[in-house]
Amino acid sequence: MADDKREPTRALDKASRVMEALAKEGGLSPADIADMCGIPRSSVYRVLDGLADVDWVTTDADGNYALSLTWLRLADAARASRTEWSGARPVMERITAATGMTSFLTVAAGDETVCVECAQGHAIDSVILRPGRVLPLHAGAAGRVTLAHFNDERAERYLQGAPFPAYNENTLVTAEQLREDIAVTRERGYALSDEDVTLGIGAVGVPILDPTTGEVIASLSAGGFVDEVLATQESLAALLCQGVDEIQQADSTQLA
Repeated sequence: MADDKREPTRALDKASRVMEALAKEGGLSPADIADMCGIPRSSVYRVLDGLADVDWVTTDADGNYALSLTWLRLADAARASRTEWSGARPVMERITAATGMTSFLTVAAGDETVCVECAQGHAIDSVILRPGRVLPLHAGAAGRVTLAHFNDERAERYLQGAPFPAYNENTLVTAEQLREDIAVTRERGYALSDEDVTLGIGAVGVPILDPTTGEVIASLSAGGFVDEVLATQESLAALLCQGVDEIQQADSTQLA
């Protein structure tokens, strides 16, 4: 009886692992997915058949699988449901209007940050992060300010995965580099991305902390051409911190 109750959970776990693999890299064969997920190929075929039946995956002429466009609708619905950030958009638009840079609201999700909102500035076409996209905690201002505000135990647990993949020669990939960055970020209160994700692009990120627990739950960042970011990093960080205060005040007013 206990095994019968656990079977739906096992099936959902396999489906989740398959979807995570497809989210990281589209155009995968069942054999590729089985290798990436550590799931028997026969199970992968059953999962893919079920996902195809509900239009969550598509196949090409070569039999490779990718996530379907249905996920765009689901992502929009998930973002709209995050009512705690409903006051963020006008704040971000003011930051972008004042700086010309693209501002981002990201939330912590495991070992990644997920962008849930952005206000586009002049460098948007050169920036990787978009609503719905993710970045790891070791790269970019949003991820690194989140990592820096984890407690020491959680941060060290993440650093056990080092060395991390590099976007370019500026990416911090070793545990030693990231420990130093965590210390610097905590001391000055913001993370500085100096071309560590995209060459020519910089960013500043500040944390959003849960007012009850003090834990980091999100970040507010702004990015643009690197020379401009480096020249204005302190004033940009102050503007972002002011924005965090306004977002949290709007949230508390909504809940009152």
